[in-house]
Amino acid sequence: MLKKQWVSLKRRFVPYIVAYGAKVAMRLLMLTCRVKVKGLDAFVSAAHKEPCIVMLWHNRLVIVSEFLNKFTPQFIYRAFISKSRDGDPLALLAESYKTGRALRVPHNARHAALSQMIEHLKVKREIILITPDGPRGPRYEVKPGIVMAAKQSSAQIFPFSWNASRAWKLNTWDKMLIPKPFSTITVTFGDPLSFQDESSQDYTDETALLRSSLLNLE
Repeated sequence: MLKKQWVSLKRRFVPYIVAYGAKVAMRLLMLTCRVKVKGLDAFVSAAHKEPCIVMLWHNRLVIVSEFLNKFTPQFIYRAFISKSRDGDPLALLAESYKTGRALRVPHNARHAALSQMIEHLKVKREIILITPDGPRGPRYEVKPGIVMAAKQSSAQIFPFSWNASRAWKLNTWDKMLIPKPFSTITVTFGDPLSFQDESSQDYTDETALLRSSLLNLE
């Protein structure tokens, strides 16, 4: 009985410990780093006028919440996060910010999740934050759902990435990157992409273009 209660408490509280521990650690880390930003003005201008999607590789997630909260606090971001135990800390982290929201995505209900994404873009005017190779890869591969959502909502897609002068690379499937203290971080919003033609259901060319736009920011 005690073992079951311990397991239940662990499952309930560990995600909070991970999420808020990561938030404190990243905030302290960012205080030691110098941050350079490219393409911010173009992104802010577009986000005030039309629906926008910010896409980044899964291995660049570490500092994105801190960065967006600091440099673009005027917008609400809705992070596309898998509805799984692994996704719980990410969802808690996103919602710990005034500007952050989470859109939980069940593995077996992606069509419904896609409809919700389009609604948040068109009706609620929130900026969607998505990792096209998440939640479990393959690394640096773009799934077609982001193209479909952009077409149906007339949203612009902004590639987003960052690089650090010194960083740790973890031994995870995505090779997660963490900036080292006192490094210089260059954050880049790439040129926006939009897809208006809804007649074709073959998104091969579009996903290839999105992939190359992110890889070019490496």
